[in-house]
Amino acid sequence: MQICQSLGVNHFIYRGMMIGGQTRAVLISMVFEKSMVISGRARAGGKAITDGASSEEQDSTDEKGKSKKTPDNNKTDKNAAKDKKGVIGEGQGWGNGRVVNLMSVDTYRVDQASALFHMIWTAPIQCIITLALLIVNLSYSALAGFALLVLGVPALTHAIKALFRRRARINKITDQRVGLTQEILQSVRFVKYFGWETAFMERLNKIRNSEIRSIQVLLAIRNAINAISMSLPIYASMLTFVTYSKTANNLAPAEVFSSLALFNGLRMPLNLLPLVIGQVTDAWQSIQRIQEFLLAEEQGDVAVHDPENTHAVELNGASFTWERSTTQDPHASPVNVGGDKNAASQKKSAKSSKSANTPKPLKGTDESDDTASTLVEEREPFKIQDLNLAIGRKELIAVIGSVGSGKTSLLAALAGDMRKTEGEIVLGASRAFCPQYAWIQNATLRENILFGKELDRAWYKEVINACALQQDLDMLPNGDATEIGERGITISGGQKQRLNIARAIYFDADIVLMDDPLSAVDAHVGRHIFDNAILGLLKDKCRILATHQLWVLNRVDRIVWMEGGKIQAVDTFENLRANHAGFRQLMESTDVEKEEEEDEAAAVESKPDDKPKTKKKRAPGLMQAEERAVASVPWSTYGAYVRASGTILNAPLSIFVLILSQGANLATSLWLSWWTSNKFALSENIYIAGYVALGTVQCLLMFTFSIYLTMLGTRASRKLLGKAVQRTLRAPMSFFDTTPLGRITNRFSRDVDVMDNNLTDAIRMYFFTLAMIISVFALIIAFFHWFAVALVPLLIIFLLASSYYRSSAREVKRFESVLRSVVFAKFAEGLNGVASIRAYGLKDKFVDDLRVAIDEMNAAYYLTFSNQRWLSMRLDLIGNLLVFTTAILVVTSRFSVDPSIGGLVLSYILAIVQMIQFTVRQLAEVENGMNAVERILYYGNSLEEEAPEHTVDVRPSWPEKGEIVFDNVEMRYRAGLPLVLKGLSMHIKGGERIGVVGRTGAGKSSIMSTLFRLVEISGGHITIDGLDISTLGLHDLRSRLAIIPQDPTLFRGTVRSNLDPFNEHTDLALWSALRQADLVPADANIDEKDPTRIHLDSQVEEDGLNFSLGQRQMMALARALVRGSRIIICDEATSSVDMETDEKIQATMATGFRGKTLLCIAHRLRTIIGYDRICVMDAGQIAEMDSPINLWKKEGGIFRGMCDRSGIRAEDILSASAALTAGRVTSNDSRGAAADAEKHDLEISEM
Repeated sequence: MQICQSLGVNHFIYRGMMIGGQTRAVLISMVFEKSMVISGRARAGGKAITDGASSEEQDSTDEKGKSKKTPDNNKTDKNAAKDKKGVIGEGQGWGNGRVVNLMSVDTYRVDQASALFHMIWTAPIQCIITLALLIVNLSYSALAGFALLVLGVPALTHAIKALFRRRARINKITDQRVGLTQEILQSVRFVKYFGWETAFMERLNKIRNSEIRSIQVLLAIRNAINAISMSLPIYASMLTFVTYSKTANNLAPAEVFSSLALFNGLRMPLNLLPLVIGQVTDAWQSIQRIQEFLLAEEQGDVAVHDPENTHAVELNGASFTWERSTTQDPHASPVNVGGDKNAASQKKSAKSSKSANTPKPLKGTDESDDTASTLVEEREPFKIQDLNLAIGRKELIAVIGSVGSGKTSLLAALAGDMRKTEGEIVLGASRAFCPQYAWIQNATLRENILFGKELDRAWYKEVINACALQQDLDMLPNGDATEIGERGITISGGQKQRLNIARAIYFDADIVLMDDPLSAVDAHVGRHIFDNAILGLLKDKCRILATHQLWVLNRVDRIVWMEGGKIQAVDTFENLRANHAGFRQLMESTDVEKEEEEDEAAAVESKPDDKPKTKKKRAPGLMQAEERAVASVPWSTYGAYVRASGTILNAPLSIFVLILSQGANLATSLWLSWWTSNKFALSENIYIAGYVALGTVQCLLMFTFSIYLTMLGTRASRKLLGKAVQRTLRAPMSFFDTTPLGRITNRFSRDVDVMDNNLTDAIRMYFFTLAMIISVFALIIAFFHWFAVALVPLLIIFLLASSYYRSSAREVKRFESVLRSVVFAKFAEGLNGVASIRAYGLKDKFVDDLRVAIDEMNAAYYLTFSNQRWLSMRLDLIGNLLVFTTAILVVTSRFSVDPSIGGLVLSYILAIVQMIQFTVRQLAEVENGMNAVERILYYGNSLEEEAPEHTVDVRPSWPEKGEIVFDNVEMRYRAGLPLVLKGLSMHIKGGERIGVVGRTGAGKSSIMSTLFRLVEISGGHITIDGLDISTLGLHDLRSRLAIIPQDPTLFRGTVRSNLDPFNEHTDLALWSALRQADLVPADANIDEKDPTRIHLDSQVEEDGLNFSLGQRQMMALARALVRGSRIIICDEATSSVDMETDEKIQATMATGFRGKTLLCIAHRLRTIIGYDRICVMDAGQIAEMDSPINLWKKEGGIFRGMCDRSGIRAEDILSASAALTAGRVTSNDSRGAAADAEKHDLEISEM
């Protein structure tokens, strides 16, 4: 029977784990597939298809986070609740961080609950069968004990309900933590520029502390359930035996110990039941969340696909709308970064901040006054309306218009990224899409261009040449086989955009949508791409080009002129200029491209390299393989875990409490044995009192052990994660360049969840069962000494089987962890590229790629639990031999050992097989949890760190002048890579304005990296106001500099927390910066909380998606103004904005940064021609450096060539210089057509 039981239990667990693994694989695939099609409204927190409120909505507010409401607010909320039935996640929306949490944590919880799920119903059946046998043994006295079991059910039910509520709350906090962690990691370069690591650590710590407190409450509830479950068999047996004794029956050993064996048989299922209940409640909550997501509204393909249509694109009365809206619940907002400095103002504005979240579309054509200073209410997202347009299959269309007119929105609508509200859209062919921000995969450059298509070498080479990529391939260490890293971190913005164009061309779609792709490349390369790619390789395609570079307009077939979200006119260039006064006025300051410049641009491509070509060494792969320990989890990991709980003494203290509880357990059973034999000749009442007292002490000690372990575990988890995140944020940029984001996210989501919720339970159950096994062996040996002899060979067999198992199991488990990180990386990458994947129609390809990765992960996972069952079967055999041996010893010693002791020993040994089974399972769970601890510890202890944040004391006023000296500076990005700065020497005077120009790879951005010490220099020195920056702490250095980056970054929170996360500045200072940056109008009042305008408490969504690109650039400028640094670095901040926004930024920089040192890496040449000096970089060295006018006078010079190609004359340079000297910027000081000929495309640095 024992062997049959062993086979049945092992097969039950094996099948459960297999189903769990399969379920997890399917759920991950379904979540990813759904994320490819979820609508913008659902992503932002709009309505779902479901009718009922979600489980999370039913418990929307933490008890500590409830806000007081006015009667009016209450009324509004009730109405809103009535009208918004089925709103997803309380308006939280399904941001990337929340979706990743579904994939990593929720699917794992479903998997984990599957193994022992059926114990939910088998345990009650086991209780009923045990009751029947007890009644046979002890007649109706058994009903007293059973009644106690029944009375325990309501307490368990109440506790389980509390578990459901608590888990729903924790899920929200965990979503916040994982979302914020992912947001920080995605923007870690920006965080380092500003020295904001500490600010974000504070924000994470506040969320983490809230999460840990909630988890401690949840685990306390679990421990209460556990205490009830563990106490019930003890008290039930007590009550049964006391009742049996008091009903005039003598306690016969045969009846008592056979009954005790039955009660002991209940211990294991009832001890495991709380664990199973906890897992099932967590899994149920996770299933509810996954269901919520899967039922969320889908985008769908709004277009009618008609290959027979004569037109490639038709819009008939079509209207589209964006659906991004507020994702913040004012009553459940994320934890603020700062302290209490602005707490009062934050509370004051809590009610008004909700509706001020999204950019307001312009109603007319004049947008200069309020484009950047208005926000839309939640119910009025930006729309494009009444679109009627037919585009031929070989037509080239240019879409133009002012800021916010709807150019990008039109392309997004055609790409399927907006909701169609009216009319019809017909597509007659396949489409490809070049978004404004190129999405780059973590793969080789070639794989990014091929994008899943087969390699056609001839076509591929044509595409490379047409996109001016050949010279870049020659420069890259492995050519087109070079890994370009996650989000293209190893290539410039211009290279990303050209790769983006190359991908669209190679895809060979018949409709090509291009959202201002030429903005990020320099002027002559832009002409080359326009001539050879857009007018060349794509000449037989339908091309729709949104642009603000008006020099292309006379070379397109037709022009779509948009204003205020509507098409104002569609006509040819000549007709528009002849018939539309507005278009004529627009073109008066912009001449069309001159034919003679085409030859000049083409000459750039064929210009021979002056330097002899050398054979390149093949560089190692960019992405580093994940570290994988090759031995079992070392004891040092266990030691570090215990030390993180507070002190190393916690381990022996916990074991001491456990020993006491097991001692009480044995004492209780021995007392029962002595009672049955009346060993001490005491009265029955004394025996009863002693039995009850010992049983109570046993229960209290077990509960104390559980609670103590929970507190230690959560304390260790909090400390280990805090240390790991801090060390990760202090890691050098080379770590982030070579480590996929998904791998890091895996540790900070799944591994942390294991540490938080599973590890302490696994440790508790493992030590309970292990202690019970040891105590049973000790009991048997105490009365049957020959058992020790039989135990030795069985112990040797056990050790051999365990050693054989562990050598393979630990490797398989670690392989599974590494393969899981691959799944995470692919999942996260796909989420970031949803718009491109949709537009190209490649959803199935990416889903299939992810499924392959999931299958590989599951292959290792299958081996993991197969190994566990292999060992369990062998241990069960050993356990059965132990039962047989004990039975023989009891029989042979029946005359020398008291029958009551024999009965006691047999009652315990019968449960030994089940104990061994679950000890093995819990040991595997402990090792799994400690593997997670080991991976977190690696990030906390072993990651390379940047230089210290603080070293020598720096005077508070430093730098006073802003003087920068580069002295023979050399720099390489990582060991083994070539130098990118080669002996750079430059002296920048305090208050001087320096423009830095040069082609891709010349070393412009490397100067900025060395100045901020994102990369440490290999040789030379950099000094600021006489201080060598290599001797300064990184925070002391970076906090004294300011940067306006090329890609503006906003973080989820408020405008205030984005401008001033440390709360170092007054609201007046922040408001002044917003005014200077033209984010609020001059007449706006700081105390006004107009929901249609930006104010300091306006909510900012993830990635700042509720602000337009121009607003984000202005916010970056406001940050620099608030910082008040003497040195400002501008890294191509205007490369992706139109001339109007560019002029606003330049005007603010001219006045706001007057008298300060400004180092501007330029993209548009006209923005820097008035600067004091120009530095022309070439191959990591300064090729030219002088005043703009002197460089212009240098015939044949690089800068002069740039000016000639851009139509810049000496008069323009002198005019710009005079304007900057006066503290202003001229807008249209036209001195002839040639002076402003290329006003909208003067780009000279990036390719």
